[in-house]
Amino acid sequence: MLLWLTPNRLREVSRRNVKRCFPELSDEERSTLIRESLSATGQNTAEAGAMWKWSSNRLEKLEAGVENEELLHLGMERGRGVLLLAPHVGNWEYFTYFLIQRYPILSLYRPPRIAELDTLIRQARQRLGTEMVPATGSGLRTFAKALGAGRLVAILPDQEPLKRHGVFAPFFGSRALTMTLVRSLVRRYDPAVVFAFAERTRDGKFYVRFLPPPEGLGDSDTIRAATQLNLGVEACVLRCPGQYMWSYRRFRTRPPDESSSGAPKS
Repeated sequence: MLLWLTPNRLREVSRRNVKRCFPELSDEERSTLIRESLSATGQNTAEAGAMWKWSSNRLEKLEAGVENEELLHLGMERGRGVLLLAPHVGNWEYFTYFLIQRYPILSLYRPPRIAELDTLIRQARQRLGTEMVPATGSGLRTFAKALGAGRLVAILPDQEPLKRHGVFAPFFGSRALTMTLVRSLVRRYDPAVVFAFAERTRDGKFYVRFLPPPEGLGDSDTIRAATQLNLGVEACVLRCPGQYMWSYRRFRTRPPDESSSGAPKS
């Protein structure tokens, strides 16, 4: 609530993103959505210690249910690896816990700039058995090799990539720099692809949802493939828009035809 009540960058970025993505909403509706999102961000931050330190016996009591887990099972039975795409919806720390209790998984992540924080996050997530590799050249090779070997691997599909690793594609109607890594992996390894997130319920538990991907993630047209990737993220967000991290600067990098136009970034 402090993020909502006091001037700060997270509130301002959320305001710009929500206005950009939902121009049809009234000012009151947008304010409600921003307040819910900032509250969810605060909850995720406050819950991090529990997710990182609580025992499995305590964490398993937070499960409210699971939707479409058979998508993951069918993908693994197919034998060509599973690419799990988990956007910034709900509580991704709980979602990580949920996965590693059931499946051997390798996750690609972007290390924070503070080395001590990177160590803390890696140790916390690896405590229960997940394997993590950084989004560096060697990390990407390890990640791709694991997928090629038929493993379950996970990535955050809504992170802004480096400019040379992305293309501009629509995200809620506005162009966003979107990773091409998913397209490359799908074209090379033909894995099963599943979207997923852990939605917080009213009673403080989490409902894990798995969603099928849109068609065309490996399309020969790079921009169309990125557009389909963003459609998959949108499908997750629209399940619980107030639990999406709208404070993430998803539109920070603008296309060349916008960069000099004075349009606000977020």
